[in-house]
Amino acid sequence: MVSRFLLLALLALLVSAVPASAQDRVGPAPYLVLTVGSGIDLATTLDAIHAGRGTEANPFLSHGGDAGLIAVKSVSTAAVAVLMNSLAKRGHPRAAQVLGYVAGGALTVIAARNFQVGR
Repeated sequence: MVSRFLLLALLALLVSAVPASAQDRVGPAPYLVLTVGSGIDLATTLDAIHAGRGTEANPFLSHGGDAGLIAVKSVSTAAVAVLMNSLAKRGHPRAAQVLGYVAGGALTVIAARNFQVGR
């Protein structure tokens, strides 16, 4: 089973990879909401799968076992962070903030459902 420490280290890496200039325009909070939501979703998904109470419903994430799930989840979270950075660079920091908060919030709602399934 993937350790929670590994997941937290991965999330810290994703947050630290965001350029400081983008964080200055957007602030760190939307990036943190995105990465924490993604990490909680990943952790609750893996817990539900390993408990035998659920499967990954997203067909793009259901291949490759734990390593594939972690890899695709990490890349997709990083892609959203890059998109947020791009929006901020193009003069749309508010849109970048909204994207981070909405994506992170949606992933947190999914994680809550995963938690219920995993129980």
